[in-house]
Amino acid sequence: MASETYRSKNGQHYFKFRFVQNGSICNIYCDKHPGFNGKNTNPEKTHLFRSGKICFYAGKEPANIQKARKLAGQWAEYMLEYRRTGITQ
Repeated sequence: MASETYRSKNGQHYFKFRFVQNGSICNIYCDKHPGFNGKNTNPEKTHLFRSGKICFYAGKEPANIQKARKLAGQWAEYMLEYRRTGITQ
């Protein structure tokens, strides 16, 4: 298990991620993030379960921590865009 803090590209927000290798998959948990600014927090929109685990389509999960770090950063930026606009991908 490894933990990492991610700073948003605009430098205004911080996220705390935890990476847990589980066999051939590296699960990503977001333990701290900015609020959703009143937006719907349903996992179908946020891709974030109540446990903090970020969900991926079956077969699209990261296989290692390097890929997981990259995807965590992408998710953080996606989340900030959703928070700002209410538009999901």
